[in-house]
Amino acid sequence: MTRAPVLSVRDLSKKYASALRRGLWYGVKDIARELVPRARPDTGLRPGEFWALDGVSFELEPGSALAVVGANGAGKSTLLKVLYGLLKPDRGDVRLWGRVEGLIELGTGFNPLLTGRENVQVAAALNGLGRREAAAVLEAAIEFAELGDFVDAPVQNYSSGMKARLSYAVAASMAADVLLVDEVLAVGDMAFQRKCAAHMRGYLDRGGSLLLVSHNTHHVQSLCDRGLLLDRGRVTFRGTAVETLNALFEHRFARDGGNGRPAAAPPIGPIAILAMRAEPIDGDTIRTGSPVRIVMHYHAEVAADVYWGFSIWTEDQWVCVAGEYHMHRRTLPIGAGVLSCVLPALPLVGGRYALRGGICEFDLLQPLALFGWTDAAAPFDVRASVDLPKGGAMLANAQISLNQLVTVDVVWE
Repeated sequence: MTRAPVLSVRDLSKKYASALRRGLWYGVKDIARELVPRARPDTGLRPGEFWALDGVSFELEPGSALAVVGANGAGKSTLLKVLYGLLKPDRGDVRLWGRVEGLIELGTGFNPLLTGRENVQVAAALNGLGRREAAAVLEAAIEFAELGDFVDAPVQNYSSGMKARLSYAVAASMAADVLLVDEVLAVGDMAFQRKCAAHMRGYLDRGGSLLLVSHNTHHVQSLCDRGLLLDRGRVTFRGTAVETLNALFEHRFARDGGNGRPAAAPPIGPIAILAMRAEPIDGDTIRTGSPVRIVMHYHAEVAADVYWGFSIWTEDQWVCVAGEYHMHRRTLPIGAGVLSCVLPALPLVGGRYALRGGICEFDLLQPLALFGWTDAAAPFDVRASVDLPKGGAMLANAQISLNQLVTVDVVWE
C-alpha cells in the first residue's frame, strides 16, 4: 500500500545568472514584473543565465530516506535551499505536509553575537513553540550538542565543528516531519557523526522523512533507501541508494576517461612506477566480494633486487583500509615491466577508493619508487551488490553499517 507523501516536488527549476551585475538587474526586473497584475513570469533563459535545477521531480514518503548525489555544481545544495524556502523557484511546485527542518549551511539562522543557548531559544520562538515546549527543546538541544560551558559563549567564537553540533542539535530537537541535511556533518568529529547518524536512524524508525545530500558513500548506503543522481541540474538516474551510487561511479569513470589521474611524479630512485590500477577479473565492474587484480607498470633504469606491494585508502586518503607487501626477493631487469597480484574476494564495501603502491630495495628496505604519495593515487570504484532481497535501508544496514569499509567471512554458530 502506497503511503501519502510528506514532500512532493514537481518540475522544479531554478536559474542563475553567471555574472553578479546581470543577476541583480534580472532580479529587479523580476520583482517589478511580480508587482504588475496579470504579468506573465519570464520562465525562459535570458542572456548569461543557466539552469541550476531543471525539471526536478520526486516524492518523499514518511519513514523514507532519499539521498541526492552528484558532482560539485550538480545542483544539490540549490535543491535543498529551494525546499527549505531560502530560494524561490522559477518554475515548478513544492508541496509539504508537516514541519521541515534543515541543515543547509553551517550556522544558517544563527546570530553570531548571541550565545548558543540564546540562539536555540530564538529558533524555538521562530518555530512558534510555547514556553514549555521551548524549554524542552532547549534542554534537549544542549544535551545533544555536548558543548559544555561553551553553550553560553557567543556563536561567533565557535569552531566549525561546534557550529555543526549546535545546528544539528537544534534540528534534531524540533520534532520535524522532514529533515533536510546537507554536507554539514563533514566538519564534525567522528564520534559526533556517529551520534547524528544514530539519531537519523531512530528518526526514520519513528516515521520521520530524511533528504540527505552527501559525498560520503557509506553514510548514503547505511541511511538511505532511495537515491537521485543530479547532473547539471537534471535528474539523470533514480533508484535504490546502492543503484544510484553505482550510477554515480559510472558517471565519474566516464568523466575521468577511465583513469582521471595526472602524470606520475618524478622517480625517487632508478625505478619509476608509471601507473597503477585495480581491474575486475570477472565482468567489467569491480564488485564487493569479486576477484580483483592489482596491476603496477614500472620502468627500471638498472637491475635491482626488490619487493613490492600496495595499499588501499579511502577516497579522502585519510584512512588506509587494507594493503599487503610481497616480502620475497624479486629481480627486476632493465626496462619496462608489469607487476600484478590477485585479491580472490575483494572485501571492500561499495564506494570510491584510492590505490597506492611502492617498490623497495630488498636488502636495505628503502623505497626505490612510490606511487600515490607525492603524486595522485589511482582512484577506483567498488559497486555494492544489488542482488539483495527486498528490505530497504534496514537490510542495507545489515551489510553496510555506518562507516564500515570492509566485509568479513563469518561462520555463525
